[in-house]
Amino acid sequence: MLSLLFVLLVGCADPFGDAQKADTIEAWNTYLATEPTGTNKMRAEKRLEELLVKKAEESKAIPDYDAVLKRFPGSKKKKDMQAGRANAAFAVADTERSEAGWQKFMDENPFADAALKKRAKSMFTVAKFASALAMTEPVVAQVNLAEDPKGAKDGWGFSTEVTNSSDKTFDYMVLELVFLDADGKKLKAATYPLVAPTGPGGMPIEEEYTKPLEPGAKRVWKFSTGEVPEGWSQKVTIAPITLNVSGEAAADK
Repeated sequence: MLSLLFVLLVGCADPFGDAQKADTIEAWNTYLATEPTGTNKMRAEKRLEELLVKKAEESKAIPDYDAVLKRFPGSKKKKDMQAGRANAAFAVADTERSEAGWQKFMDENPFADAALKKRAKSMFTVAKFASALAMTEPVVAQVNLAEDPKGAKDGWGFSTEVTNSSDKTFDYMVLELVFLDADGKKLKAATYPLVAPTGPGGMPIEEEYTKPLEPGAKRVWKFSTGEVPEGWSQKVTIAPITLNVSGEAAADK
């Protein structure tokens, strides 16, 4: 009698139905682990893939993108997952801004688009020479944008002095100005060259900026604007984001 009851209970078990009812990544993983050759395997894998993709799209976290790419290498969402992973990994490297971090990005994201790879290569060079680029504390002041000493102060000016303490000559360098809120969080960023043949968009640039920055040389970087973000604390950071060494292949111009 007991054996008959056991057989009946086993016969009534519905692992697939249980997984459907729970409809979680864990439930589908459990089902596929316990029923690897079940008749509903393809349906289970399809739903698991959908849930993993959804989780990655919502979290934008590297481990979640990797979970899809590893479990479903032939996924129709593969390119989207690779692009998402590359963007997430770039953000991590950009926060750290170290040689090791940028090298890790380049090693682990061969599928990143050309523009992202180019930026990473340039930032790797920046990190490589970061310790050899001495920069003074940013100066922030209200200015007249037309540089009229008697005119109204209708904008903000920013400056820092950069010293090349390396034994290399730099023929291209762009600095990034980041506007911070009261908590030190980034609100907006602007870029302007310290060394370049022309200004942004091919516009003319100050003659001193067109000359390479040689070893031991100092140069004052200046930038002014009438557009500052709401919530700006009047504090900024300034750092190089593009750097090319004379005689070496340009990473980003």
